[in-house]
Amino acid sequence: MIEFNCTVQEGFIPEDVRPVLTSELVQISTSILGESPRDVEVDFDEIPKGFGFRGGELSSTSLVRGIIEGCEQAVRINLLRKIGDMWCAVTGCSPDELLVSIRDRHYRG
Repeated sequence: MIEFNCTVQEGFIPEDVRPVLTSELVQISTSILGESPRDVEVDFDEIPKGFGFRGGELSSTSLVRGIIEGCEQAVRINLLRKIGDMWCAVTGCSPDELLVSIRDRHYRG
């Protein structure tokens, strides 16, 4: 099972772009990790305008958090890089407006 939770700022990632992001997250993660698309869950949480700040200014930052069964570090780096590149290409955001993290389901650190 692969899970993604995408936290976005209201007004920065339109509703009609989210299915594209979901589809791309499924495609990237399954092609790299070998899971079935049925084993990937993606959900979005939206931070209301005026509730997210960065450096004293309204935030435009998105956070993509993944949970996977585990993999080698080189595979994880590739996965993180491809997700980041895709998100920036689809949304038009800069790399400074995105945080991507992937943790192992059973990590206890």
